[in-house]
Amino acid sequence: MLESLRQWILAVTAVSLLTALCQALMPPGPVKRVSNLTCGLLIFFALVQPAVRADYTQLLADFQDYYAGLGDYDTTLVDTNSALTEELIAQDTAAYIQSKAGDAGITCTVVVSCGERDGVPVPEIVTVSGDLSSEEQAWLISLMEEELGLEVQSVQFEEGEGGE
Repeated sequence: MLESLRQWILAVTAVSLLTALCQALMPPGPVKRVSNLTCGLLIFFALVQPAVRADYTQLLADFQDYYAGLGDYDTTLVDTNSALTEELIAQDTAAYIQSKAGDAGITCTVVVSCGERDGVPVPEIVTVSGDLSSEEQAWLISLMEEELGLEVQSVQFEEGEGGE
């Protein structure tokens, strides 16, 4: 493609230089007018040559391949966007729970896993790590039920060191 474009530019340049030389050497009068017309036609034909010689069936096939590739690219973008959205929701939800727990004086680490409901990623499982009393666990479950709409069975507690 680039090679044919290069050849076309060279052809137009060569014809333009040749016609300029011919017009410079022509004596004034009717012969010069005829040569002007002839040179103009030569330049015109050099310019439209790619459109006349184009292989339109190959061009159509290339366009169809390109269009099919766009569909694949579109699917890839949607999948990537969904994965990134799910990751952001999980991170933001974990940060929110951890922040609320920190405000209440609870030191813990929160990990959130997302699932899909109606094609939308939502927090599904929350794992809270830390040395938490039963009152702190109950407070966190209450927080997640009231503010995030999570069910009790979606919250898991693990013993261990909390904090970041």
